[in-house]
Amino acid sequence: MQNLTIGSLRRAALTVVLGLFFFAGQTALAKDIHVRGDCDLRDAIRAATYNTAIGGCVAGSGPGDIIYLYENLTQRRTLPEITTNITLDGRGRTLTFKDRIPFIVNEGKLTLQNIKIRFESTRSDDVLFIDDGALTLSNAFFHDCTGGMEVEGESTIQLLGQFGVCGHARNVIWEWFDYEPPRPPTCLELSDAVVTAEQGLESGVQCRDVNAAGVGNQTVYDAGFIAAVDIWGDLGPGVEVCFPQIGALMFLDAAEAPRVARTLASYAVGGTTCASLNRAGMVVLVQGQPTTTTQPAVVSEPEPAPEPEPAPETEAVVSEPMVDGCPIHTTGHINFRAEPSLEAERLGVVLRGTTLGAISRIVGWYQINFQGRTGWIGGKYVDNIGNC
Repeated sequence: MQNLTIGSLRRAALTVVLGLFFFAGQTALAKDIHVRGDCDLRDAIRAATYNTAIGGCVAGSGPGDIIYLYENLTQRRTLPEITTNITLDGRGRTLTFKDRIPFIVNEGKLTLQNIKIRFESTRSDDVLFIDDGALTLSNAFFHDCTGGMEVEGESTIQLLGQFGVCGHARNVIWEWFDYEPPRPPTCLELSDAVVTAEQGLESGVQCRDVNAAGVGNQTVYDAGFIAAVDIWGDLGPGVEVCFPQIGALMFLDAAEAPRVARTLASYAVGGTTCASLNRAGMVVLVQGQPTTTTQPAVVSEPEPAPEPEPAPETEAVVSEPMVDGCPIHTTGHINFRAEPSLEAERLGVVLRGTTLGAISRIVGWYQINFQGRTGWIGGKYVDNIGNC
């Protein structure tokens, strides 16, 4: 372990996956383990690894357990190796280490999200070691260091959203992994439509113009074909397609074979016809009028009911029972935030008509996993499908 170097990354056999919005979802049996009180981080990892209550930590039931931090921590004991599927969600907090390698992933999968990792003194050696394992960094940052990652064996690394490893730029990390950056997004090459994405087209959204023959659908022909664009890839929240003339829109879902043309909710913006999209498929402009002349607005979350300021050791304790996996359905476009507060960072938008599983809830808010992130949406524009 003492001889690990960044240079040996070029000799490692690994697959690097770069994206913004997707990582493998947690199973229905996964448990939330909260690091606070008598449950420290070391015991939380062991409880998730062995599915046994350890110290003050509840037993995990993974793989796929999520460990949450509820305060800034200074970790002085060596952490156990990660040998199963574990997510460490810092909830925006800071985890400080003495001068040692923080995480060793050995045939396991570690996801670090919404977390800042620091060192008591600047660390020049590697900050991560992965051997035949998987690592996901999602809004995770390593500070006070100049080293990098050491990877061996058949390992997989995902870099999602924002991330930082000891100040190294993205292209430097690509060089470590002998990874060639993806080609520029094809949506910039369209001639018949304009596609935008709230998180940027580099998130993985791809497009191509399609002519009438390429559509190959009689319903579209009968409606009066004008133009079409095929959209695929990582479609997160806030993807919008606009055609530079007034008409009606139809949608052919890529998940269907053969594709069936259906009316797509559309709206007029000046002299253009637009629609929001969260599924891969073909959007077709035909003769007619948009379904509305008003662009749907993103719904603001309700202000949560005032509550007494909690003591530090009870920060963010939910006021209602955990609803782990309870299905909910959005009835409006809702801002997706890092914390249950109107002042919290906005991570994106959950579109109207989205069905997902709630992790937990407090008054006025639901906690969810959405597009590879854990955050909160306001409850005013949410319908319960299950018994939440």
